[in-house]
Amino acid sequence: MNTLHTSQINFSQISQKVSSAFGKFPQVTSLLNTLDERLRSALSPGEPEHLLITGLPGTGKSTLLNHFTKLHPSVVHEEWTEVPVVYVEIPPRTTIKALAGIVLREMGSPYWDKGDEAQRTIQLRTLIIGCKTRMIIFDEVNHLVDRGGVRTHYHVGDWIKQLCRPGGPVLVLAGIPRAELLLATNAQLRSRFGEQMFVHALSANGEDIKLFSKVLKSFERMLSPLPCIDLGDAAVTRQFAFATDGRLRSICHLLRRAVTIASQQPDPKIDGQTLAQAFVEVVYREATSERNPFHPKFNGVALTRAKEPFAQEAQRG
Repeated sequence: MNTLHTSQINFSQISQKVSSAFGKFPQVTSLLNTLDERLRSALSPGEPEHLLITGLPGTGKSTLLNHFTKLHPSVVHEEWTEVPVVYVEIPPRTTIKALAGIVLREMGSPYWDKGDEAQRTIQLRTLIIGCKTRMIIFDEVNHLVDRGGVRTHYHVGDWIKQLCRPGGPVLVLAGIPRAELLLATNAQLRSRFGEQMFVHALSANGEDIKLFSKVLKSFERMLSPLPCIDLGDAAVTRQFAFATDGRLRSICHLLRRAVTIASQQPDPKIDGQTLAQAFVEVVYREATSERNPFHPKFNGVALTRAKEPFAQEAQRG
């Protein structure tokens, strides 16, 4: 690694590059293509093909869906505004009334906070038609099943079903695997979501390590001109697999903290020691040397034990 003075490196710019990273590896491309196909088929006669997308936390679902939404911005015409894609992140402990208001706000309605649940729903259905909305993306759908029991989930499903009309927009529900409970409690809603896609974390097993290494090399290029170890090296890729469980969010957090740590060094660089410190600071604060994948004493056991970052309970969503 070449030695550079701290003043020669724009650490803030590098960190921003890492934070906004978007990689089009195979499953991302496949999902984007599916969303494109659904968008093109929307508003045509017949029942739209709705889609459920699930995946473990931090695997890049929200980043991908936000990216897709930005590819289809609103278009202001002389007398009306076209809103082809609406992205809504569902907050925790929300109600249907509040959710309807959030969608209205995202669509630009000045009356998004007016009226009860029924009135907001009527306004929303009217606006969807008037704005020729072709797709509505509900992200973090699992928050809708975190409150109440089966009756509440059924009621929420019924409300979503009101937006599923022939010739209407495609609905995309996204969240961690627990989101599937919303469909499990409402058979009529489930029948409208024939296809379900799962966003997998990156893996260092078998042939998959080549893809993981390729993704890490793309991050390494973003770190330039900051000196960095070879992130595409097989051994380093396996360290990242243990340290992040292959989740893009964790990779970004880890590398951003490594950049911050490097900025405080007289000889700034990202090496094993820098990554080991970053791992403790943003992934697993209680990690011992034996449980730190970037430490020479790491014992090579996955971090899935109770209270560790990727415990099996968390993986089940």
